[in-house]
Amino acid sequence: MKLMDSHKNEPRAEVVQDVKNYPALVRHGAGVFSEFIGSIPGSVAPLMLGIWNADDLDHNDVIFEPETDEVKYIISDGAEYLDCVSEYSAAMFGHSNPKILAAIQEAMNRGINLGGPGNDEVALAHSIKDRFRSIAKVRFCNSGSEANTMALALATHVTKKKKILAFENGYHGGFIQFDSNPSPTTIPHDFVLGRFNDIEYTRSLLSDEIAAIIVEPMQGAGGVSVATKAFLQFLRDAATKHKALLIFDEVVTSRLHINGLQGYFEVYPDLTTLGKYIGGGPSFGAFGGLVEVMEALDPKHSSPIHHSGTYNNNVFTMAAGVAAAKILTKEKISKANSLGDKVRDGINSAMKDYNTQLIEASGMGSMVGVRFSGPAQARLRDCLFFYMLSRGVYMGKRGFVSLNLTHEEKHIDQLLDSFYAFAQEVFGNCKWMK
Repeated sequence: MKLMDSHKNEPRAEVVQDVKNYPALVRHGAGVFSEFIGSIPGSVAPLMLGIWNADDLDHNDVIFEPETDEVKYIISDGAEYLDCVSEYSAAMFGHSNPKILAAIQEAMNRGINLGGPGNDEVALAHSIKDRFRSIAKVRFCNSGSEANTMALALATHVTKKKKILAFENGYHGGFIQFDSNPSPTTIPHDFVLGRFNDIEYTRSLLSDEIAAIIVEPMQGAGGVSVATKAFLQFLRDAATKHKALLIFDEVVTSRLHINGLQGYFEVYPDLTTLGKYIGGGPSFGAFGGLVEVMEALDPKHSSPIHHSGTYNNNVFTMAAGVAAAKILTKEKISKANSLGDKVRDGINSAMKDYNTQLIEASGMGSMVGVRFSGPAQARLRDCLFFYMLSRGVYMGKRGFVSLNLTHEEKHIDQLLDSFYAFAQEVFGNCKWMK
C-alpha cells in the first residue's frame, strides 16, 4: 500500500490496485458483479452496493454457498466476510434467524396471496403500538420510503398547507433525500431545509405556512449524527406553535431503544415512520400516530385520503414481523448498543493515539459512522474500505457499521484488530502527519 504521493504532501490510497488480488472479488471474472465506482478499470467487487450484473454468469454458477454463520457472508470460492453492515440496519436479527424462517414457512403453508386481512397484521400492529407511545393507529406499507411518502401526503392533507421543513443531509428514502438541496429524485413538495441541530438557523425558517417538520432523530446516511434533545424539543414546540405535524423518521433509529429515540429522548412526534428490521427481514414499512390525524385514512372520513397497496399486509412480512417482535428485547438492544459503543470508542481511541482527527467515529449504540476529513478524505475512505475487506471485514464503503443481535465480542475484536492494523500502516510512520 502506497502512503505517499511524491508530488503531493498527502496520504495516498492506491489499495484499489490490489482489488484484483482478492479471490472473492474476481470470482467468475468481470461482469458477474457490478464494476465498483472508483476502482481501476476491470476491477469487480461484490457486496458493496447491492447492484448486480449477471450478463456473463453461467446459469449453474453459485454466487453464495448456503449460510452457515449468522454474521458472515460466505462466497462460493470459500472466502468469508464478517458482515458489519447488517443490510444497512435492516438485518437486526442476522441473516436467517430460525424462528423467523419458521414463521415465514408456516405462513407460506397457509397461503401466499390471500387477498384480505389476517391475524398476524393485528398482532404486529399491537406490538408496534406497545413499543411507541406516540402511535395510536398504524398502517402498513412496503418500505420506509413509502411510509415517509405517505406521512408527508397525510400531513399536507390534514393541515391544508403545503410547505415542509426538512433538513440538509436528511435521508427519508429513495424519493425524499437532501444534501444542501433536494435530490433530483425527491418528490416535488415545497421543501425548506433547516440545518440539523442548528436551532437558530432553523428558527429563521419557521412560519404558519409549514404543514410538517420531518426529521431523523439521528441522521443515518447524512453521517450518523445524533440529534440533541434540545433540538428535538425545539422542533416539538415549533410544530405545536405553528400548527404543523412533527414527523419522526425512526426507520433506522427505532433499533436503538425499545421505545425508539422518541422514547429515549422523551420527545414525542405526531407521526412516526418505521421500516427495515421491524418486518423481520422482508420488505416492510409503517406509519402511525395521533388518532385525529390517522382517521383521515378511514374511508368513512368526510374527506379521506386513500392509501392502498397490494402487498401492504403480505403474509411473509406480517408473519416475520410478529416473530421478530417476540425476539427483540430491551436487553438484546442494550447488548448490540454496547458492542457499537466499543467499536466507536476503539476507533476514536486509536486516532487519539496517532494524534489525528482525519478519521472519527460517530453515531449511537449499534449504529456507527466513520467520518473522514482532510484533503485526501476520499482516498482515505477507499483505503480503509478495501483494507478491511482484505482482512475479511465488510463495512459500508461510505464509512458505516451497523451491528445486529448476532454479533458477539469476538466479532468486534476482529473488526477493531483490523482497524488498528490499518491505522498503524497508514498513520504509524507518515511524514505528512508530522
